[in-house]
Formats: sequence, C-alpha cells, structure tokens
Amino acid sequence: MSVGWGSLPLLPLRCVLEHLSTEDALAATSVCRHWRTALLMYEGRKETLKLRVKQLDKSMFLTRLFRKYTRRLHIYIDCSEAELEDFINYVLPQFFDTQKLIEVIFIGPSYIKQNHHAPLVKLKRKITESLLFKHLHCIQRLAFMGCEMSTAKNVENEKYTHKHFDYYSRPLSFSSVAHPADTVLSRCNVGLMVFSTLQHISVDYDHISTEALETLSHLTLFKNLTLNIARRRKLLLEPIDWHRLNAFYPNGLDVSVNIIALPAQKLKDVMDKVLVDGLTLTSLKVMFCKTFYAPLLRHIVSLYKSTLRELVWVDCPDDSSDTHNRVIKTSHDDEYDVCNVNPLILICWLCAQLQRLVIHGYWVWQYDVVGFLRLRKSLRRLEVSAVAGAGGRRGARLQRGAAPRVLPADVPPPLDASFVQHVNEHTDFKWKPCPWSKLHPGLRARSTPEQRADYVLHEARQTLGVT
Repeated sequence: MSVGWGSLPLLPLRCVLEHLSTEDALAATSVCRHWRTALLMYEGRKETLKLRVKQLDKSMFLTRLFRKYTRRLHIYIDCSEAELEDFINYVLPQFFDTQKLIEVIFIGPSYIKQNHHAPLVKLKRKITESLLFKHLHCIQRLAFMGCEMSTAKNVENEKYTHKHFDYYSRPLSFSSVAHPADTVLSRCNVGLMVFSTLQHISVDYDHISTEALETLSHLTLFKNLTLNIARRRKLLLEPIDWHRLNAFYPNGLDVSVNIIALPAQKLKDVMDKVLVDGLTLTSLKVMFCKTFYAPLLRHIVSLYKSTLRELVWVDCPDDSSDTHNRVIKTSHDDEYDVCNVNPLILICWLCAQLQRLVIHGYWVWQYDVVGFLRLRKSLRRLEVSAVAGAGGRRGARLQRGAAPRVLPADVPPPLDASFVQHVNEHTDFKWKPCPWSKLHPGLRARSTPEQRADYVLHEARQTLGVT
C-alpha cells in the first residue's frame, strides 16, 4: 500500500514543513487539512518573524503559527492609528507566550516609505514595556525606528486579551507625566533593569536625551547604542552631554551613528551638534544621502581616529541618465579644498581601529583600494562594488574635490586578475569586488523605498559588521 504526502504521519511531516519560508508555510496550510493540522499542532520554528500591522488577519495567523519559538520580532507599522490599536490589542500580547525573544524592532512609516512627511508613531508604553519585562532574561536588542513610546495615560484602564499580561505588568510602574528621562524606558522601573540582558538599543536621535541615557545606564549589560538620524520635516538635533554620561557608564558606551537620506546641507549640523567631543564613536554609516561630504570624514578623523572601527558610505545608483550629474562636489567649503587627499585614504591612514570599510554607489580608483589595505592592516572586511581600472578617470576625481556617482547605465569594468592578486597580498582575507548582481536590492538601480528601508534595518541591527 503506497503512502502519499497527504497521509504522512504528523511528526515527520512537521519536520519537513519547518524548513519552509513564511510564505511557503502559509501556502502549505492550503494544500489539505492534514498539512494544515501538522502546522497548527506543532508550532512552527521561525527565527525571525516579520509582521505588517496593516495586514492584521495575516499577522494574527502568523503569530498563532510561529509565536512560541520566534526569537526575533520585526513589526512594520504602515497603517492608521485604528489599525495600530487593533494590532497592539490582539496581536502583540500573544508574544507573552514566546519562549525566548532576543530581539524586538519597531519600524515606523517614515522608514518604510522613506518619506520625511510621514507621521511619527506612538506605541503604548504599558504593553510594550511589559513584553520586554517578560523577556527580561533573554532580550538582547531593542529598536525604535520612526516611532517612540507614548506617555502612560490611564494605564489602569487598559485591558488586553491575554492571560499573562496582567501578571507581567503588575511589578511595573509608570508615570502619566511626560519626562525626557522616560523616552525609551520608564525611570520608575530602574530597579528591575539591573536584571535585564539588553545589550543593544537603536533609537532616533531626536528621541533620546542625556536624561534618557542616564535611565538606560541601569541596564547592567547595555554597551551598544545606535543613533539614527533620518530626514524629517522638523529635525531637532539637541546636543547630548557625553562628558556627564561618562560617570554613568564606567565601562564605556560604544555609539554608532546612522545618517539616513539626509540632505547635504544638514550634514554640517550633524557635525556641530551630534558628532561632538566626548562621544565614543565606533561606527559611522551614511546611507542614501546622495552626496559624498568630505568635511564630515575629516571631522571624524580629527575626533574619533582612536575609536572608529566601521565606516559605511552607500547610495543606490543615481536615477539621472545625464552623465553630467555623475560628479558631485564633495566640499562646499574653501577651507577643505587646500588638502588634495582622498578622505577615504585619510580614514585608513589615521583610524587605527578600523575593521570594516564599505563603499557602494561611488566609483573608487583601483589604486586607492590598494592604498586602503596597505595603510590599514586591521581591516577585516572591505566592500567596494564600483572599482575603476587603471585607465579609468572616474575614481581619480575623488581626490580633486568631486565624487563620481554610479549611474544605472554603468557596467562594472573587468579587472585584471593580477590586480586582484596584488590586493590580496596585503590582506589576511580573500578580497574581490562585490558583484553588482549580488548587491542588496536596496543598493541597486531604481530600488524601491521598502528595499532601501530593508538595507537600513540590516545595518542598524549590527553592532559591528565584523564577524
């Protein structure tokens, strides 16, 4: 008697189905009742679960299917306030049943749509902090991108449809008065923070303050902070007193700064108000700003040459078909034009701790690539996708005050095998140019806002892109 797929025992069938992607698992539930039973009876194991608030029914089904063994939860908020309310009331509480949640990330509409006019999303404080408290023993990474915690108003009247919510929220207390110290986590619960395993927090710069970082200093294992500076209609860059915070972080606090789709004229404000003395900057990532601003790199060298370990400067190819738009001026200040040095060479020369250098969307002269590796032996990862050959003039313009952009019509020139071999003589790893076909979709020509947002999330999640 032959046994078909529709009559396999549930346990072996479940072992096969758990290797499916989220979309394929959803399709498998529609094959037959037996397969659906196998998926529902033995809850699926998905390391990372991505939910869209706007797709409430699908999110509820995926949560029921995978909530128990989910380890990383990414919530994309691209909806109205009413839809967000339903999601928080009916979907988010289900993750009190998760066994070991190590990462929670909320992504707001300003990142998803790459639109600085998108509204700021406010999350309900009581249920969000209660969920973090439930996973106090295992949570390692928390991110609020394009959203922030709301003030806890009438928290005694909030009711949620989950049996564990009241249990885990009972030890917590909340203030109904807005205070700068409560922008990330409530200062009322600092006594419980000492037991948390939270190590990495990523927030928007305009939602953090010196007082909030004093509150977070009670997290015993907290050592990595990522500050995201994205384009907004009203971008407020209030300076943080890092010298004052040194007393609260005796073991130091490694800070990463991500600059996302910011106009060139705003980069000077970032230099003056964000990248200040006292900050321990370990990583700088400039993504989709459509400019190569040399004064920013020289500013980094002057202040953080002993701490910088990672530099990422990426753009997708310029949409213009006009080759005259290829070259952009790297500096608008005459004071910087007297120094005829490639700023990337300067970074590799003086930043003694540099381990990762990523350049996409700009042409780099092949002899500059050799210079990067010869000057900085500590490099462990070098990602360059557009390398101009010895006869090419595109990359050479970078050292004369202009940066050549990659255009959609460009094609990667063939590199001499002897050149690649020569580069690898100066590395402890095997280097080759990044193939354009294998670049992240957000770095390719005519990428969508969601693809670029996915790349930003990928970089923002990393404490340091060196493994």
